[in-house]
Amino acid sequence: MFINNLWNKITTRDFNQTVADELPISTRSLCPECRAIIDARLADEKGSLFMYKSCQEHGEFRELISSDTDFFLKMRRTHYERPGPVENPARSPEQGCPWDCGVCSAHRSFPSMVNIDLTNRCNLNCPICFANSNAAGRVYELSWEQIDHVIESIAALRPHPVVCVQFAGGEPTLHPYFLHAVNKSKYKGFSQIQAASNGVRFARSSAFAESAAEAGLDVVYLQFDGMSDDIYRQTRGRPMLETKMQAIENLGRAGIRVALVPTIVKGFNDHQVGEILKFAAENVDVVTAISWQPVSFTGRIDETRRREMRFTTADLARCIQDQTGIMDMHRDWYPFSIVAPLSRFMEAVTGEKMANVNCHPHCGCVTYLLVDKQSGQSVPFPAFLDIEAAARSLNKNAARMEHYPWMKKALSLQLKRDLKKHFRPENAPAGWDHNRLMQFIEELISLRQMHELDKKSLQEINRNRRFGIILSAAMHFQDLYNYELDRVRQCIVHYADPQGNLYPFCTWNSGPCHRYRVEEMYSRAPGRQEEEAV
Repeated sequence: MFINNLWNKITTRDFNQTVADELPISTRSLCPECRAIIDARLADEKGSLFMYKSCQEHGEFRELISSDTDFFLKMRRTHYERPGPVENPARSPEQGCPWDCGVCSAHRSFPSMVNIDLTNRCNLNCPICFANSNAAGRVYELSWEQIDHVIESIAALRPHPVVCVQFAGGEPTLHPYFLHAVNKSKYKGFSQIQAASNGVRFARSSAFAESAAEAGLDVVYLQFDGMSDDIYRQTRGRPMLETKMQAIENLGRAGIRVALVPTIVKGFNDHQVGEILKFAAENVDVVTAISWQPVSFTGRIDETRRREMRFTTADLARCIQDQTGIMDMHRDWYPFSIVAPLSRFMEAVTGEKMANVNCHPHCGCVTYLLVDKQSGQSVPFPAFLDIEAAARSLNKNAARMEHYPWMKKALSLQLKRDLKKHFRPENAPAGWDHNRLMQFIEELISLRQMHELDKKSLQEINRNRRFGIILSAAMHFQDLYNYELDRVRQCIVHYADPQGNLYPFCTWNSGPCHRYRVEEMYSRAPGRQEEEAV
């Protein structure tokens, strides 16, 4: 009784600030024509959610935000917000968001991932790409001194380390110092080093994949438009499926994990999302994530054409449900911040500062798929574990630990009892019970602590495990038509310029498009095409 009375006094309001789900929602946006900051509102229209905004000079705009209002509202209802900004921002606000990136002190979230564009050179000439030097008419490529400075600047961010550094471009593997950059990042202690790649160099050379693994590359963020070459002929100008398969084989042999990155356009490749998910499950020893990217529009495009092509996160959830029967769109997807209570709990147990996934609930959605490698059965975690109830238990027990650290052992036992209560054995994979769930969680935690093991050892451990996990995540990056300033201020995916300044993804590639200004400032005129580094 005494313990219960103590627990009941603990409030978790500081962390569980779920946002209101009443409609309409007032927000701030940009005019797609002049980029002026204007008022906007989000409102339901026959079961779908639209943005309505008006510019005095350029008139009214109407844009689809979500094809399913209930799906959209669930993301808001289950969002956990605990603002954790950068403690050493580069600048103070002057013009206001989204113009004061650096980042400025008004930014509300700490970056989970920082992208470094090493070069805009590429070994493909894709019809849909505007980032490479052939299209831009200039070469943007960081010197080693700039790369070294950027990595040091990212490592100096406070209050805790950035979880992931991703090298991007262009095609980052073409940079002559790509392997050095990977190795430097590993030396600085980032938990995960990624490369966003088309896979061509990894497919051509297994030795290059081995060298990348030795340098410290953990994950290749592999451009992956679909499961048939008719898709690649349109997006990349040539057949690419065989190249993708060879890249995945070489990377897997080297011990590098793969995250498939499909850009999804309605009416073009949305019919293949089920096949992509099934392919990932069949190759779970290597493919451990899918990063779905619903299309964002660059330039002007009329509303009718946008509506034909617009693909929202709700569309993705519905397509996977209809094409695979594995997932339920309203049960299995959550905002990225649903894992925040786990971070808080681990913080309370270890006493170490953990990263918070504090992006806006409108940014995207995520779920985890458990794959039985013996039977081929795939089951989403929310099917057999009440995720919302588990998150509440984690959050409450973390809050109690923060107030009464001497009760950590008792509260950890309480959490285990809570998880047993939230477990749904009738929906679990064959042979699973609560004890198997707890064993699996302990295995995952112990595996994360095996930092002294090399990639080949970890690869062997993973291969021998009966069950694998696939992270299925969709991040719907903004364009000028669906822009929300609140999303910018909570962005957790940033880009770094050669001076080490940080830019939220949706100000680097959209809105102000800081990318263009930075590339023009640091570019040179193209000369003889540089040879690929070997």
